[in-house]
Amino acid sequence: MLLKNLKTKKGFTLVELMVSISLFTIVMTISMGSIFSVFNTNKKSESLRAVMDNLNFTLEAMTRTVRFGTNYHCDVTVGVISVPRDCASGADSFSVLDSNGQQVSYKLSGTRIARSINGGADYFLTSSDVTIQKLKFFVFGSTLYSNGGDLFQPQVIMVIGGYAGSSNKPSTQSTFTLQTTVSQRMFDSQ
Repeated sequence: MLLKNLKTKKGFTLVELMVSISLFTIVMTISMGSIFSVFNTNKKSESLRAVMDNLNFTLEAMTRTVRFGTNYHCDVTVGVISVPRDCASGADSFSVLDSNGQQVSYKLSGTRIARSINGGADYFLTSSDVTIQKLKFFVFGSTLYSNGGDLFQPQVIMVIGGYAGSSNKPSTQSTFTLQTTVSQRMFDSQ
């Protein structure tokens, strides 16, 4: 009777267990790859959102100063910055006389956008999480109206390019290029 009971017991063989464990391991490995991909995508999305918030704030501050300012001067390394100066070919620095009568300059300092007031110390507008690789200013119509000598309303085109995310991990980087055009609000009639 003991032999009869041993033969009638049902169960899995060693081969069946090994096959099922192997299939489970393969399915889990594929699933983990998908999960890591979702985590990387989420990190990239978070870094892009932080960058866009920071750049939105920076561009808004710059455009507000430019819109209400006068005496647009492109390329602060050339000439007297309080004298208007156009540059159709673009420059990496720009200065404007703001509505409070202060000379505000913008430039690329390392990998960040910096602002200085009246030639003072640089204050970074962008966070260290954002790497700015390109900052260009194009200025048109900056000279005064002068009885019809200049019929263009002063305007500035700003182009900003770079990336967000770790420079050590390119898979989580998000590149961007932004461009905006700002014109002087006050009519250029002097």
